[in-house]
Amino acid sequence: MSTIYGSVYDHPTLYDVLFSTSWKQEIEFLTTCFERYGRASTKTIFEPACGTGRLLWRLAKRGFTVSGLDLNPRAVAFCNRRLRRHGLPETAFIGDMTDFQLPKPVDAAFNLVSSFLHLTTETATINHFHAVANALKPNGLYLLGLHLHPEGPAICSKEEWTAVHGSLAIRSRLQRLAMDNKKRLETVEFRIHASTPTKKYELIDSFPLRTYSLPQFSELLKAAGRFELVETFDFSMDLPIRIDTKTEDVVYILRRTA
Repeated sequence: MSTIYGSVYDHPTLYDVLFSTSWKQEIEFLTTCFERYGRASTKTIFEPACGTGRLLWRLAKRGFTVSGLDLNPRAVAFCNRRLRRHGLPETAFIGDMTDFQLPKPVDAAFNLVSSFLHLTTETATINHFHAVANALKPNGLYLLGLHLHPEGPAICSKEEWTAVHGSLAIRSRLQRLAMDNKKRLETVEFRIHASTPTKKYELIDSFPLRTYSLPQFSELLKAAGRFELVETFDFSMDLPIRIDTKTEDVVYILRRTA
């Protein structure tokens, strides 16, 4: 087995297969939230940090007008190739989720898999909220999923999951390597074992993520000042939940107010 050290985002096929296992649940969750919490009909959708666009093309096939941005050129190229393959406009573009503008405001935006935590400073996060607010129509929704750090011992410091697509089988493990409470940064390692009938290899990536307790994220929303909290779910996305300081995985339903 060969070992590759590098960014998982430079391997869009692996990323897409690995994170697409729950796409049906996510699509149903998004469309239900748009209908339930949107104050107007949702027709246009934007995804900051869209990666491979694993949900964008499926939303587009349901009749939504979609677009997305990502810093990684390989992910954006992968996304646009698939949109084109399905007869859809190539609407993903390379960009920074803290500093972007859309040609026209959209009805809703979403970011479900903690990509937001890659923003490692408060300035970056506030800039992100302002950029998303500016990209939304008045009362537009932003669905944001992230992992919070609970009071006391965390239930989850390591995640493992598998995925299969055709002849490609993947096993992955995401775990914390180090924590800097003062800087509010954790270093995580992402290991992906991939195998086909002719090849086996392991991809190893590590990167910092910003940490939030519930009070810290609540203060961030207050400091950003552009959104109101509408509802909260956990990652099962079944029913709304009441979050507290022991909650770990949250999807925030936010509405633009200014």
